[in-house]
Amino acid sequence: MEQRADFDQAIASQPQWMRLAAELAGEALGAAPLTPWTAGQTVAVVGMGASTNAGAVLVAALRQAGLRAVNLDASAVADYPPGYDAADHVIVVSESGRSPEPIAAAARLGVRPIVVTNDPASPVTQGAALVVPLGGFTDSGVYTIGYTTTLVALAAIAAAHGVQLTDPAALAGVAQAALSDFAAAAPSLAAGLDGRCFLDIVGRGVSAGSAQAAALLFREAPGLASAPFETLQYLHGPMESSGPNSATMLFGDGRERGIADQLRAAGALVIQLSAAPGYARAVTEIVFAQLIAAELARRRGVQVGQFRFPQPDTKLPA
Repeated sequence: MEQRADFDQAIASQPQWMRLAAELAGEALGAAPLTPWTAGQTVAVVGMGASTNAGAVLVAALRQAGLRAVNLDASAVADYPPGYDAADHVIVVSESGRSPEPIAAAARLGVRPIVVTNDPASPVTQGAALVVPLGGFTDSGVYTIGYTTTLVALAAIAAAHGVQLTDPAALAGVAQAALSDFAAAAPSLAAGLDGRCFLDIVGRGVSAGSAQAAALLFREAPGLASAPFETLQYLHGPMESSGPNSATMLFGDGRERGIADQLRAAGALVIQLSAAPGYARAVTEIVFAQLIAAELARRRGVQVGQFRFPQPDTKLPA
C-alpha cells in the first residue's frame, strides 16, 4: 500500500513544502529558455481531480490578466484526436505522475508540455518540454500539500512567462497566516456542518476554483455531500434546494453577501469567508476549508484517506 501522511499533519506542514516548491520552481524555470505568453495565444492547463481544480484557479487569474486560458479535464483530452490544436502552451499537472489520463493527454495536444509533478521520474514527464517538481513529499490520502504546492508552481510558471499573478515565494506565508487565523474557529464551524445534509460551496473567478477544490475535499475527507457553484450560476436554480438541512460556504463579499442573507432567512447554515482579492486568496480559501474538513472528519470518526470505493485504474503502479 502506498504510504500516506496523516491528514492533520499534512495540513500543518504545507507552508514548509510551499517554500520548497517555490525554490524548486524558480530553479527549474530559471534554467529554461522561456518566452513570454502573449495576448492572442492560448494557455491550457490539463489535470484530473484536485489538479483540475488548481488549474481552474490559474486559468481564472490568467483571464483576469488578459490572457486567453482554458482548463481541460485530462479524461476529455485523452480522447482528442492526436495533435488536436487546443492551445499554444500546455501545462500538465499530476501530483503522483501516475494518473493515466494526464499521461495520455500529454501526448494528444501536439505541444510539448510543462509538467508539474511531485515525482520528476514518473511516466507523465515523458516528452515534457520542462518538468517543474513539487518537492518529493508524502502527501495525505486526500491531497493537501499537493494542492497548495501546485498553486505555488503554477504562479511561478506564469511569472516565468511574463505574467505576474503573485509572488510565488510569498504564498507559504499566506498559508501560515490562514492556519493561525482559522484554527480556533474550525471546531465550531465543523459542529454546525455536522447536522447538515449537504454543503454548497460558491465563489467567482479565482474563488470558483477554490469552490471546486473545497467541494472535492469535503466529499473525500469527512464524507459530506458537497458541490461547487460559480456565484452567479448559483442564482439560476441551484440554491433552490437550500434550507434548514443545508449549508453554504461562500468565498467572497460581492454578490455573495446578498446570497448569504437569503440563505440565512431560509434556515440554511452560512459560512462566509472574505479574503484579499487576487491569486493568493485561493490559498487562504483552501486552508480554511481544510481545517474545517479535518474537524468534521474527527467529529464523524472518519479515517481520512481510507477510501470506501478504491479504484484499480486511477493510478499506474508505482
